Amino acid sequence: MNIISEDAKAILLLCGRLGGVSEFEPLDQRDYNQVVRWLLGKNLRPMDLLSLEHTCLLARESGLSEQRLNALLKRGVKLAFAVEAWNQSGIWVVCRSDPDYPARYKEHLKEKAPPILFGAGERSLLQSGGLAIVGSRNVEAEGEAFARDVAAWCARGDMPVVSGGARGVDQIAMTSALEAGGIVIGILADTLLRRSVSREAREALSGGRLLLISPYHPEAGFNVGNAMGRNKLIYALAEYGLVVSADYGKGGTWEGAVEELKRKPGRAVFVRLSGSAPLGNHKLVELGAIRFPGIDGHANPLARLRAAAEATVAPAEEGGLPLFDQVASGGRTAAAVRESTPTFVAKPTPISAGKIAVPASIYDAVMPVIAAALDKPSPVADLAKRLTVSKAQLEVWLKQAVGEKKLRKLTRPVRYARRIE
Repeated sequence: MNIISEDAKAILLLCGRLGGVSEFEPLDQRDYNQVVRWLLGKNLRPMDLLSLEHTCLLARESGLSEQRLNALLKRGVKLAFAVEAWNQSGIWVVCRSDPDYPARYKEHLKEKAPPILFGAGERSLLQSGGLAIVGSRNVEAEGEAFARDVAAWCARGDMPVVSGGARGVDQIAMTSALEAGGIVIGILADTLLRRSVSREAREALSGGRLLLISPYHPEAGFNVGNAMGRNKLIYALAEYGLVVSADYGKGGTWEGAVEELKRKPGRAVFVRLSGSAPLGNHKLVELGAIRFPGIDGHANPLARLRAAAEATVAPAEEGGLPLFDQVASGGRTAAAVRESTPTFVAKPTPISAGKIAVPASIYDAVMPVIAAALDKPSPVADLAKRLTVSKAQLEVWLKQAVGEKKLRKLTRPVRYARRIE
């Protein structure tokens, strides 16, 4: 059962398309952000707009049409029917005010984070990160094999694959990861409902290995605008991006990668340069993309990609947040996003007389501290409290350490421990 909060109901009434003919268009993202700014200024929540008094005040002070706002908010019966239909189809809804809305979207996209997400599958995967694998619909055989191999490598290394579900590279990567037993997150631009009930998706959805989400109505058809708008959501939900094939200067893959490379700070975008990689791939390197380091069957995918990204980024500007800063914004921890966007150069300093060796990365510096604290098997929350570090950041380090066989992960309950030599 999809339990919708009062805040989410207000957001759906204002921004959702609920079927049938409507005199007024739902609020677009710009309009809704205007509403959010007004609510914050008044110390109110979206559900407060269900009160006529607040709606009138919002209209007067924001310039939005009071008639439009009231008409949208009075669609309660339509909303009830829509939610019931979504429930029967296994579709759930999460809104920007909900605690399980993806923190990566809020931190990375800020006001461009979609107000509403429709989804099918395991909701907890919204916070899992992963590698965004994208590329052209008409990919050559070598690119197809590359996408398949990288996705399977991610699956074996417990790194989710994030993609867009489109024909070509997207579907190849998603299918390969699922066949290898991995986790897949598909961010769709259309037909969420139809895809969620397809025979290919049902088993993976019920098994908790596939999550399908979309910012668009579950029955929305394809249009180019939605597909282009979806690109930034793919990168934002992942920790890193990988372009398998891109046409130079045109197409959704090229535009999405360029948009992400221009974002400051943005996700590190890797690109295939081997063999018959198209011209667009090479041109993306000139814009800041990173050569994909290649598959190493013995290396943890997250650790390998992090090392490659750290070796190419510029030093951080002064005034950044401290390593163990846990200053929260709206109940979210800033460190949860910094973990996936390294901002320092991972170049070891040579040892010389009178000098202290500088670790190659922050991870290398903190691992001895973490290992020393594990005098007995400990849950993440307890260990984070003892080390005064955010739980989100600590989980990233622990996952990497387990992948490198420096620590052990115990289950029932989940705890971490030193390896027994």
